Amino acid sequence: MARCEGTTRSGAQCKLDARPGSRFCHLHGGAEEDAEMRGTDAEAEAVEDTLEWEDIFPLFLAGVAAAGLIFFLRSFGRWIPRP
Repeated sequence: MARCEGTTRSGAQCKLDARPGSRFCHLHGGAEEDAEMRGTDAEAEAVEDTLEWEDIFPLFLAGVAAAGLIFFLRSFGRWIPRP
């Protein structure tokens, strides 16, 4: 069997055997072949995967709102007697 042509995170060549009819192993098969077909490099993909503040802000706002609601509802525990 042929050796996988994929690379590890450190940049070394993968040591696994390639799948039959492919140049890549089961780990690198999808990502490496897709990158070659699109013609993109790893740096361009890394830029696309970074999160911006505009992506995180709605999640942050929802978390703050949920925490505020919890503290607000807990404050009613002092005023409403338990049965």
